[in-house]
Amino acid sequence: MSAICGIVNFDGAPVETGALEKMARAAAAGTPVTVALSSDGGAGFSGSGSTCGLAGGGGLRPDRPCALLAVDARLDNRQALLRSLALPAEPGDERLMAAAYERWGEQWHRHLCGAYAAAAYDRQAGKLLLLRDRSGERGLYWCNTSGGFLFASEPAMLIASGRIGGEPNRLRILAYILGAPAEPTWSYFEGVHRVPEGHQVHLTVDRITTEHYGDWTSVTPEPWDGAAAAPELARRLQEAVDRRLAPRGETGVLLSGGLDSSSVAALAAGTLARRGRRLHAFTWTSKSGDGMDETPLSRVLIGSRADIVEHSIEADALWPLSRYPEAYADRSDPETNAFPDLLLATLEAARQQGVTVLMNGIGGDPVAGGLAPELALLLRGRFGALWRRWHLAGLRHAGLLRELRFIARRPRWPDWLTPQARRQAMEAGLDRHFVSGRALSSPDRFRRAALASPANAAALERFDRLSRRFGVRIEAPWHDADLATLVLAFPDRALATAPPAKRLVRAAMAGRLPEPILHAPKAGRRSGLEARGLLGGGRDLVEQILSGSLLEELGLVIGSRLLAAYREKAARQEIAPKLWEVLTAETWLRASAKLGRITGDL
Repeated sequence: MSAICGIVNFDGAPVETGALEKMARAAAAGTPVTVALSSDGGAGFSGSGSTCGLAGGGGLRPDRPCALLAVDARLDNRQALLRSLALPAEPGDERLMAAAYERWGEQWHRHLCGAYAAAAYDRQAGKLLLLRDRSGERGLYWCNTSGGFLFASEPAMLIASGRIGGEPNRLRILAYILGAPAEPTWSYFEGVHRVPEGHQVHLTVDRITTEHYGDWTSVTPEPWDGAAAAPELARRLQEAVDRRLAPRGETGVLLSGGLDSSSVAALAAGTLARRGRRLHAFTWTSKSGDGMDETPLSRVLIGSRADIVEHSIEADALWPLSRYPEAYADRSDPETNAFPDLLLATLEAARQQGVTVLMNGIGGDPVAGGLAPELALLLRGRFGALWRRWHLAGLRHAGLLRELRFIARRPRWPDWLTPQARRQAMEAGLDRHFVSGRALSSPDRFRRAALASPANAAALERFDRLSRRFGVRIEAPWHDADLATLVLAFPDRALATAPPAKRLVRAAMAGRLPEPILHAPKAGRRSGLEARGLLGGGRDLVEQILSGSLLEELGLVIGSRLLAAYREKAARQEIAPKLWEVLTAETWLRASAKLGRITGDL
């Protein structure tokens, strides 16, 4: 896995290679580090990992002023770029990116498709250019110091430079623990700015501008014949999966038995089988019967194919906080899924099997259906279809009220929030709705807003950081840009008039998946693993964390009220609202770098 970083000193001071190497190693210890300096020494780029692409010295080509280029990329339109750029066969993605910059300059983003984070330094113009892909699969951050600019794949890499203090961003933390929408440029550190997905940032000594070149709200897809929807969806999903197969090492998939992950597993296994390889499937199993055991449908798929080998991860002892602090040691960001302990064990097991790419089914809901289908029917005025759906599913299982409550709700502010934090939240607009009225004006706009959701980019960015930490690239084929563009072309793609949902996906995978998976309803069970950790085996640790709250030292929470709220709910075997966000924010404050002003020992 690779990461990029760099320093541009516009005051002419020479860049120290030691600082660059320190930044690069902060992403993943023990990985190869490379460094490139501009000819005047005032700028330097570095990267870690075997796939990091760097170009430096006197320019990429004599007629181009670019002195340095750093790239972390997986380009999905390689053949189109090769034809346009007339390059030799099979150059690396970093060379393709370099050639794209040489040819199109600052308009290179119009010709790129895939996952990428890139930085280009134009020495003659005194400009640093930062580019991030439309989906946000690769992270990119920057900061402005007294001497110049720094950029990196992760905020922790910027902190490692020693040129910024690393104080926590209270507003970003506040938005997280409240579940409120944050500004896309915010990071969890003061003075560290996030490059939003689908943006290019232009940095000079006199001016900083941010160019929004595209996201899912602005895509104009080519229309497709509805009759060809299912086969075309199958073809593009196959291409998305094939693009993410491991070029070296083994390929694995985190298999839940649901439609999305099973589709990825079946298509990956088919391609690997033609290459004489097998797919490694990792499943989460439980003997407690609390809903975590996902193996029944998984084994239907595994049992139907000889090209899939299963690796079971026992979930019962891997409840939240069971592997604290090692599963919660991300210094860049506190956000995580509900089961980081299980995911850590899965990545370790994958690494032991030689897996270098681990795919999953995340993204199937926002991309291919199952997302607020009843609300979409209501918006389109299809009242008859809505009634038929309710009649077949039963009003008790109707999702419209739940969907409307989620869309309309504002962040709830608990009573353990300090008055100062409440005031800051109001001033920052953290009480606004999650989804705008414009997004609700039509099903198509709602779908585009869902694809552009910050939660999607946050998940992909989290995968990017975890990939570097564990040496296993985590990939989500359903988030493929080409696939999502296709799905946007079908107005009724997610509007099932009756259960089961995702009819388009089921039609696309007919003949590729066993019938029990194709006809299985969407799983609705909740795992009891979270309660087992937060209210059971991890209760002492929860109380310890809440009793020594760093959020209280930041002036965001009233510690006594926070602890009392937890105890009150725990006595009724209920999980207090916002507890997970508070705990992960607390553990992040302990793990993040350069917070000595708060903790005194980091």
